[in-house]
Amino acid sequence: HNFLNMDIQGYELEALRGLGNFIHDIDYVLCEVNRKEVYEQCAQVEEIDEFLADFNFKRVETNWAGDSWGDALYIRKNLL
Repeated sequence: HNFLNMDIQGYELEALRGLGNFIHDIDYVLCEVNRKEVYEQCAQVEEIDEFLADFNFKRVETNWAGDSWGDALYIRKNLL
């Protein structure tokens, strides 16, 4: 299985988009997610959820570090 771990200060969605077809090789994604605009123009957790759902991922765990950000684990649905 292939695991992707990202904590890039609010640019996780841009990095995921930049994977192109390589996203099909990933089985697990652990990344920082935001409920508020912690960083200028950072993606919100719902946007990352939607993007990854299009590639058959489901958010299965979120460890919120406060009211604004946390770390989320996404797993391909066929592995659940």
